[in-house]
Amino acid sequence: MISEKMIENYKKSLNQKYNAVCFDIDGTLTENNSKKIDERAIEMIANLLKRRIPVVFITGRGETGLNDLVNEILPVLKNKYKINKEGILRMYALINDGARLFITENYNDTLDKIFDKDIYISTDKQLNELVQFNNKFVASLNNLSLSHICKITYSIDSKTDTIINTRLVFNSNNNKVIDTIVDLIDAIIKNENMVDLNVTRGIFGNKTTIQIGTARKEYAIKEAERIIGIPENSMIRIGDCGDIRGNDYSMLNCPQGYSVDKISDSEECCFPVIDENNNILYGIDATLYLIKKAKILPTVCLEKADKYEYSKKYAKIEKQILKGRKSYLKKYNKLVNEIFDLENGINDLYDSSSGSIKIPMYEWELIDDNNLLKKLFNSKEEEKLLYSLRDNNNFLLRGSKTYYYFLANRKSSDNIDYTSSNNVLEWYYNMTDFILKSTDAIKNTSDLNELSNKKMILGLLDNIRNYLLLSLNHQLISKYEDINILINLDNIDNKLINNIYKALIDVDRMMANICFNKEYKINKDDIIKIQKRTLNLIYNEIELFNNNKIEKDYSKEFRAYREIDNFAENYITILLNNEKNNNTIPYGVCGMCYGGIELPIIYKIVNPELTDISLLKFNKKVSGYKNKQLVELVKFDINNYGGIEIIGKYENKNIVILDDNLLTGKTMQLVLNCMYDIGINVSNISIVRFPSINRVDQMFMEHHGAVDYRLFFDYVTGLCFPSPYSWRDENCIDAYTDSLGVFDLNRKKIIECLIKNHDYSEKSEVYEYKKKIRK
Repeated sequence: MISEKMIENYKKSLNQKYNAVCFDIDGTLTENNSKKIDERAIEMIANLLKRRIPVVFITGRGETGLNDLVNEILPVLKNKYKINKEGILRMYALINDGARLFITENYNDTLDKIFDKDIYISTDKQLNELVQFNNKFVASLNNLSLSHICKITYSIDSKTDTIINTRLVFNSNNNKVIDTIVDLIDAIIKNENMVDLNVTRGIFGNKTTIQIGTARKEYAIKEAERIIGIPENSMIRIGDCGDIRGNDYSMLNCPQGYSVDKISDSEECCFPVIDENNNILYGIDATLYLIKKAKILPTVCLEKADKYEYSKKYAKIEKQILKGRKSYLKKYNKLVNEIFDLENGINDLYDSSSGSIKIPMYEWELIDDNNLLKKLFNSKEEEKLLYSLRDNNNFLLRGSKTYYYFLANRKSSDNIDYTSSNNVLEWYYNMTDFILKSTDAIKNTSDLNELSNKKMILGLLDNIRNYLLLSLNHQLISKYEDINILINLDNIDNKLINNIYKALIDVDRMMANICFNKEYKINKDDIIKIQKRTLNLIYNEIELFNNNKIEKDYSKEFRAYREIDNFAENYITILLNNEKNNNTIPYGVCGMCYGGIELPIIYKIVNPELTDISLLKFNKKVSGYKNKQLVELVKFDINNYGGIEIIGKYENKNIVILDDNLLTGKTMQLVLNCMYDIGINVSNISIVRFPSINRVDQMFMEHHGAVDYRLFFDYVTGLCFPSPYSWRDENCIDAYTDSLGVFDLNRKKIIECLIKNHDYSEKSEVYEYKKKIRK
């Protein structure tokens, strides 16, 4: 009997996000009244694996039954549905009602051997109790002359001969006879205090079976969730024997449990599968319906992984990344060497720490002092460089008056920053002066394609690019501060945002051509056009800002520092993702604000036929770092956080998510959940930089998470460059910084350069840092 309360709870349970699926086999995946796996079930499993969803089989079967399952589905998955190695690795098996978990560890490319490693869920105490039970039970059957009623079989570990469980297969389904044996089993367990054994009843081959096991499916699933690394209770569980004596009862007796046949009496768990007309579905039909109905999506953020095992495996992945990136970057480094007459490719052109265009000091000295571009970047005020900085060996073509103005001038104390309206206006005026001066320099420079001039033009464009990115972020925050938005830059009505977007395309395209196109020749008119357009944007923004100015903190709108801002790295990452997707366009691209704000624009350059070029911005409730860590991922629904406003039309329902960096994976998981909530599929994720193993301690802090490295190269691509984070040592000052108070090594370098340039305001972050190192 289905009550209204049960239907209400059933619908509520389907609103949860699930990150994995656990299937019982017999009666759940098999054809009706058969042991054969239904062909539709194999297709369903294939689709889940292709969507990067872990699939766990749980069964009372032993090793022989597991081998039968593998032999039945593996050839079909490989040959018909083309499931690759990464997909197969997402399958797990709990056998003997969860006594052992089988995983695939040493899997070769021929895909001929899976489930080669088993992990015991059952304890030694449980296994010893089962041996004692068997001795008592067999003796009792013989004494009572009942041995003819049922056949006794054992599941045995083929490697150790350990008995895992005992199975009784009855000759008839006479309940009176069966109850007699059940009473005997219960008496032995009670009298001998064998509290760790688990007794379940089921149907196998149309015959009643009773299994005395050393595991409970409920506990086994929790262990599987931990080993896979997904959040607790994020695995949907589907079986067929959910009644209190059934062998699926313990795993289905929760809000994540669904039965395709027998259910318990509870209205709050072990739900039947109910269609839109409140009809109960059964068997494989119910399973197929439920999988289509449930919210199942990949896990990028592992909240419950085992730290020790994770660290060992992540170290292997990092080694693999570093080896692969060398090969991948070879062609781009070769291009840069040829174009700029360098030796070490990208790292000779871009500072690997800051991302700035750099010119070695010896080369700087060799540039003619009358060179107008050199004079521009050598501009000083009271002996302080305005538009460049020096590190120990190079000139960095980013200065304290433009690129790093907010870092050097906004107030910063006790991790609280404040950017005033005067800061913003002064920065606007500084940018105006820089572009006016740079326009004169370009107009009066004869050979723009001379090597040093090309570098300085890149530096000029890099500063304009930074202005445009800050300006775009300002527009998004100021206009949509308190709401979640998904905005398609390719077809919006906002004229100012559209103009900034088009200007960024022109700047990024020119930078890409200068860096990576051997045939490209810099055209003076093209640069002057960019400069004029940018000046007009600045004048317009100054007017708008003055008209709407209020005194408040503008730090979120005008970011003082972009953690990872290397145009070459961004561009190469997008090229890699586009290659992986075979230059096809059945998708849109979406950058995360703020770190990934430029990436979809670069994608438009790489693949001009793309139409959905978008940005996703969360509101304060979601985007704040500390707030984000407290979000419970399995229950996160964007509609509970104010919903999301979609601005602009979308031609595709598939999106590639782009971001600059990935650490715990929590932001990406929120994005995945959000996209799912609004009916958009995330085709894959592309990330510029990956966290090194030195930040594992942060990943395993409470309420954080560890990025799922198993998705690297397959679902999460890019990852060519390491993140600039310090090692969080034992004597760290707080949750994120090391003993020196450092988290971002790149930021530390820039602050030190600003200190040596002596251009910063009191109470700024630079000033505070200087006080620390002078103590």
